[in-house]
Amino acid sequence: MLVPMAKVEIIGPKSRFFEVVSLLHDQGTLHIEDLSKKIDSGEVPLEQMEVQVGERLEQERMEDLLIRVRAIIQALHFPGAEVDEVKRQREYLRLWKMDTGELANEVTGVIDEVEDKTSSLAASQTDLEAEIGLLSRYEPILHKIQPLAKQIVATGQFESVALLVERRYKGALDQLKEELDKITKKQCEIVSTDVDEDTTAAIVVFSKTYSDPVHKFLAMENVNQIRLPSDMQGMPFDEAYRSIKERRKALPGQLEDVRKELESMSNKWYLILSTIRDVLADKIDEIGAIPKFGQTSYAFVVTGWIPVDEMSGLRKGIKGSFGDDVIVNQIEIEEKDFGETPVAMKNSKIMAPFEFLVAQRGIPKYGTMDPTWMLFIFYPLFFGMIVGDIGYGLLMLGIVVWLRIKGKDNDGMQLATSILGPATMMVIIFGFLYGEFFGNFLGKEYLNLIIPIKVAGVTLPFNRVEFVTVFMYIAIAVGVMQIMLSFVFGVVNAIRTKSRHHLWERGGLLALFVGIMLAVVVGVVLPKFGTWTTVGQIVFAAVAFAGFVFAIRGGGIMGAIEMLEGMTHIASYIRIMAVGLAGAIFADAVNGIMHKSIGNPPTVTGVILALFIGILLHGLNLLLAAFSPTIHALRLNFLEFFGGFFEAGTQEYKPFQKTGGEKSA
Repeated sequence: MLVPMAKVEIIGPKSRFFEVVSLLHDQGTLHIEDLSKKIDSGEVPLEQMEVQVGERLEQERMEDLLIRVRAIIQALHFPGAEVDEVKRQREYLRLWKMDTGELANEVTGVIDEVEDKTSSLAASQTDLEAEIGLLSRYEPILHKIQPLAKQIVATGQFESVALLVERRYKGALDQLKEELDKITKKQCEIVSTDVDEDTTAAIVVFSKTYSDPVHKFLAMENVNQIRLPSDMQGMPFDEAYRSIKERRKALPGQLEDVRKELESMSNKWYLILSTIRDVLADKIDEIGAIPKFGQTSYAFVVTGWIPVDEMSGLRKGIKGSFGDDVIVNQIEIEEKDFGETPVAMKNSKIMAPFEFLVAQRGIPKYGTMDPTWMLFIFYPLFFGMIVGDIGYGLLMLGIVVWLRIKGKDNDGMQLATSILGPATMMVIIFGFLYGEFFGNFLGKEYLNLIIPIKVAGVTLPFNRVEFVTVFMYIAIAVGVMQIMLSFVFGVVNAIRTKSRHHLWERGGLLALFVGIMLAVVVGVVLPKFGTWTTVGQIVFAAVAFAGFVFAIRGGGIMGAIEMLEGMTHIASYIRIMAVGLAGAIFADAVNGIMHKSIGNPPTVTGVILALFIGILLHGLNLLLAAFSPTIHALRLNFLEFFGGFFEAGTQEYKPFQKTGGEKSA
């Protein structure tokens, strides 16, 4: 449900302004309205509250300090032990009570003590990790090259260059030799060896007399030369190889020492640094909020929104701190205010994860219905109708449970599994209704294990592959019911938001579709009543026509478009049948291939082949069943269903509140 909000206006003498702002920040329940735009447009007869020069300088100084503190925190590792939240809160309150000068001096002292050492250690860690990565690439290459280097007689008259060539282009070394012979007048030699299955290393030895033209030629030809690290330039390859091996042995220990020192600093300083970060952020936030408020010559004005349940707490806090000096007025939220009223949703624990799905469509407009509970019902329902297989459902449920246990500390994983859990349960339920276990894996005998029942003339379980028409009718019937429901919700929203045009449009569309549907039902189901059937059809046709008139009156040309869209939306629900049927037929086809692979009589080889085919293809179908039905189930809800009633809001409820020293990474 959407949390009922109250619009609030707080007025008081300018001498108490900063105290009031601090109290509001402490309470953390008021969503502040930015009055600057309304003041600029002349909508409200106020002046904008201005940040004084001194406050601006304080804000800038704290912003600079905050940047430095965040950089230090980023360099430090989060301590292994849990942070003492009581101690952090106590430290937060101590720092908050300081004036800006005292706070800046203390923060500067902490930064001076920690910043240089942290920065140095972080830089050392980065350098060591980079060097380890670099040497790990050089070592296997030099391991192959240095035996070649030993074959070369090192004299002061010759120079050598190492190259890397893709093995498929190894023949190009002969062409390279020909070109270098021309440049060096045959004072050149190339020796090569394979580094791995893809790469060949080569050493080119040539007279130093031709050093410049050779290097220029190799650069122009974009030949991939092996360039040693800067501190090994000019070193013979065998010596460079020995140096690299020694460095690679020593570096991990050095890196571990740096990491331990960083961890020690983190354990010592993380609590105070993270608390300083929170205090600075809150101080900056408080000053930054000042231009959102209005003022007159002697008074300040704060407006915003607060949940109705929190209204008494706000009044009590203001009254207790300022008596009659500060006045709190509750203003009625009118229809014109709904668009800018912030939205907060509050649902039960089992439904709350589906708020994430709603957010992908947008937050609902204040005063309208919260569609969270609708997604909680219809997303799993459609997903189950499409997949509808006990075997696939059990596998999906097992994967969801495993992921939930595996990712117990991962909020994203917990959210995803909370949404997918009900969907997989519906897959199993519809699997019983369809009589499917990995398609027709168990054969028709499986159906005899379940006592058949009749629902609306349909015998359950029924084979949807054989009864395609029935399955299509069920999908269309679901579409009709959901589209009708969307128009009903549209009428409810119109009444709630007091929108007469929306009421006419949605009510007219509802009457139009109900009239058409009942006229068809009367004509098809009750033909034996003769004249009464005709009378009924005329009555319902008149209802449909009246609905058409009201829909046009309320929505104009858009009303006519909505009618056509309603028809096409209903047809879209056939995708439940089409996508579900495709998956079921694929599963049956896989089972057919497995049955033929086993042979008659069965053979061990045939059974193994059938198992391989079954695991591979059923696994592929499981992947398709996990993604494609999700897309179609969400599409039917977001586009077809929500289109009849959903109105998007403009802003989420974000109260003006402190971090309060709470733990944040």
